[in-house]
Amino acid sequence: MRLARLHGLEDLSVDEVAPRPVRPGTVRIDIEYCGVCGSDLHEYKHGPAPIRAEDREHRIPESEWDDHLPMPMGHEIVGTVTEIGDGVDRVVTGDRVTLCLILPCDDCRYCADGEYHLCERITGPVATPGFADSIVVPASTTVVVPEAVSARHAALTEPLSVALHGVRQSGLRAGDTTVIFGAGAIGLGIVGLAAAAGARDIVVSEPRAARREAALAMGADAVVDPTETDPVTFVRERTDGGADITIEAVGRSETLTQAIRSGAYGSTTAVLGVFVEEATIHPNDVMQAERTVVGSFAFRGGHQRDRGEFPAVLEMLADGRLDPEPMISDVHPLSEIETAFEVLLDPEQDAVKLLIES
Repeated sequence: MRLARLHGLEDLSVDEVAPRPVRPGTVRIDIEYCGVCGSDLHEYKHGPAPIRAEDREHRIPESEWDDHLPMPMGHEIVGTVTEIGDGVDRVVTGDRVTLCLILPCDDCRYCADGEYHLCERITGPVATPGFADSIVVPASTTVVVPEAVSARHAALTEPLSVALHGVRQSGLRAGDTTVIFGAGAIGLGIVGLAAAAGARDIVVSEPRAARREAALAMGADAVVDPTETDPVTFVRERTDGGADITIEAVGRSETLTQAIRSGAYGSTTAVLGVFVEEATIHPNDVMQAERTVVGSFAFRGGHQRDRGEFPAVLEMLADGRLDPEPMISDVHPLSEIETAFEVLLDPEQDAVKLLIES
């Protein structure tokens, strides 16, 4: 079968490999679509990256890359169950499913508290083989897609679940003024979910015109180009002193400071952006204004997958409360995956979210 693997910096190729066998407790999924995630782009551009490694400055040294390469990629998956291992009763052949790929160790303090997405055993690079013809996974990771949800929209379940978890972490309530920095896939998902949650006066700061237009289509009330207008001043003037909730979905030092300072005194900033480098903020921006800064990582998976963000997102997609179509820029065949990566990394291109079709 075909499988896209990263062989080095900006070296992504589609290889022919032997399919993995289906074993007890696992299923084979014939993949329809897999979305290109920002973490995929990060590893393509900068090399294998760990999920958690505070003691190593969140890096895998280049001297250790050979331990991970060639590395399969792709985790925003939707497909059809085509083969079932012994002992599986969660799905049947023919079910269309998406995958909630958080596998807890069930042995650490976080798993004991049901915070499976914080499991301390989740380490190493993101290496799910989703850019492929098929994938074999534990049946426990599958979530059945409602018939009313198209495959292309179901492929966005994972990033939309990340966005929903961020909205929940921020404490956003109906009527809150909200500003979002970054209109990539996560930022746009937050716009749609914040609008569905009843947020008031949603402002998005984003330098790319096409993404600003997508933000408006997803439910933003106003957009600002930070290369032309100071977003902090814009938000403070528009909201009479600052927003109730601010969200950083870029991963840059300057946007983190802007997110904090555009919040009102007593506001909350949720950080969802993945940072390549360290960020610097002035602690007085937090202390003197009694602002709160919270992190948001992934979504509730593991044994919470049937009660977490995945089923909530699928329900919203099914009943029309959430329409992610403005997020999808194009679909590329698996054979052209490296072209898709280059398009997304090109600041002159208008692409927001690209799907890879197997």
